[in-house]
Amino acid sequence: MRRVIIGLFAVILLAGFVAACAPTPTAAPAPPTEKPAAAQPTVAPTKATDAISQIDPSGQTVLFWHVSTKIHEKTLKTLIDEFNKTNKWGITVQPEYGGYYPDIRKKILASIQAGSPPDLAVSYQNMVAEYAGAGAVVNLDPYLKSEKYGLSKDDLNDFFANFFAGDRYPEFNNAMYSFPPNRSMEVMYFNVSLLKELGFDKPPATWDEFYNICKAAKEQKDMPCYAISPSASTFAAWVWTRGGNIISKDGKKVTFNGKEGLAALEFLKKLVDEGLAYQISERYGDQTDFANQKVIFTFGSTAGLPYYAKAIKGDSDTFAFDWSIAPFPHSTPKPVVDVYGPSVTIFKSTPERQLAAWLFVKWFTEKKQTATWAMDSNYFPVRRSAAESPEMQAYFQKNPLYKKAFDFLPYGRTEPTIAGWQGVRDALGNAIVAVITGEKSPQEALDEAATTAQDALAGTGG
Repeated sequence: MRRVIIGLFAVILLAGFVAACAPTPTAAPAPPTEKPAAAQPTVAPTKATDAISQIDPSGQTVLFWHVSTKIHEKTLKTLIDEFNKTNKWGITVQPEYGGYYPDIRKKILASIQAGSPPDLAVSYQNMVAEYAGAGAVVNLDPYLKSEKYGLSKDDLNDFFANFFAGDRYPEFNNAMYSFPPNRSMEVMYFNVSLLKELGFDKPPATWDEFYNICKAAKEQKDMPCYAISPSASTFAAWVWTRGGNIISKDGKKVTFNGKEGLAALEFLKKLVDEGLAYQISERYGDQTDFANQKVIFTFGSTAGLPYYAKAIKGDSDTFAFDWSIAPFPHSTPKPVVDVYGPSVTIFKSTPERQLAAWLFVKWFTEKKQTATWAMDSNYFPVRRSAAESPEMQAYFQKNPLYKKAFDFLPYGRTEPTIAGWQGVRDALGNAIVAVITGEKSPQEALDEAATTAQDALAGTGG
C-alpha cells in the first residue's frame, strides 16, 4: 500500500512538471494603450578620415597680399579684423597691400623664386596658372571635400556655378587652384539722353545698329560715339559676340585669328577712320569723356558703376543726363558678356598654415561676408543666398543698374584660365593699338598677334 501511494505521488509530480513545462494556450493579448518607445541604437560618432581633417590650424598666422586701396582696403581690413577676433582656432590673418595686378604678379613670381611667397594672395586666374606651373600653389579640392573643414553640398550648390568654373585649370587636370571671392563683368555704357536726341529709343542690339548710331552722332552733332580703352577683355567680347572663340578648348591653339577676329578689327578700323571712335590718352579717360558727354558709348567693368555715377553727378546731387548699361551688341542668338574677376589663391607652406588660409577664404565667402564685400566693392556676391538676402535686395533697389548687370549673369562667359593667357592678352592689346594708330592693317595686326599669342601658349613667349 505504501508503495502504491508513493508511486501515485510520483506520477502526480511528473504530470505537474510536464504541465508546467508545456506552453499554455492563451487568448491574443489586447493591444497596449501606449506604443512603447523604439530602442535607440548606440552609434559611435563618425570620425573624419580625410587628411585635411586631421590637421590642427590653431594659432597660425598667415600673410595675405591684396590689391585693395582706399575705402575698399578699409572694408577688407574690417572684415579681416572680425575674422581674427571671432574664429575659434585663434588664426591671425595679416593683410598687406601687394600692388595693382601687374605689380602683385611680379612680386609673387619673385617671392616664389626666392622661396618665400605669401600664404595667400589676390590674383587673376591666368596669373594663378603661372604660379601653379611653378608648383607653388595648393590644390583646393581636398579642402572643399574635407569632412571637418570643407563645404557641404548645400554650400556648394549655393555658389554660382559659372563663378566656380572660372577657377578650375584645364592644364592641371581641372583642379581648383583658386577661389572666387567676387566677380564682375564687361558691359556697354551708353548715354540715354543723347540717344534720344539722335532719334533712338534703345541701345544697339547689333554691331550694325551700333555703327548706325555712331554715324548719326557724327552727322547730327559732329561728335565721335565711342572712347576706346584698348583691352583684351573687350576684344574677347568682340569675338564672342560675333560667334567666334579666342583659343581652342584645350588651351593649346589660338583661334581668334579667324573671320570673327578679323571682322572685329576691321570694324574698329572703320570707326576710327570715319572719326567715330578714338583711343583714350590716359587711364579712365573713357569714363571722364563719357561723363562730359563727349561720347555716347564706352565698354568697361560693372565694378566701375559707382565711379561713372560720381563723375556724371559731379558736384550735383543729380545726374547731368540719363545713362544706363547693356550687354555688348551681338550677332549671336543671345547676348554674351565677359564675366571675370580676381580670385584668391593659397601658396604651399605648412599643412597648418595652408589650412588656416583656407579657413579664412571659406569664411570670407560665406553669405554675410560676401554680401558685405559686394556692396562695398560693387562686385557681385558669389552666393545665391547672399544675393537673395534683405541687405542685397535693398542694395539692388538702391542701385538699379547694378541689379540690371546682375541679371546679365546668365549670358556670362569666362576667359581662359591658362598660364599663357597673359601673353595672349598682351598680344591682343597691342593689336588693337596697332589698328587704331594705323601702324598695321587689321590683317597684319591679327597675324602678328596670333603668332605672338601662339608662342605664349607654347611657353616660348609672352
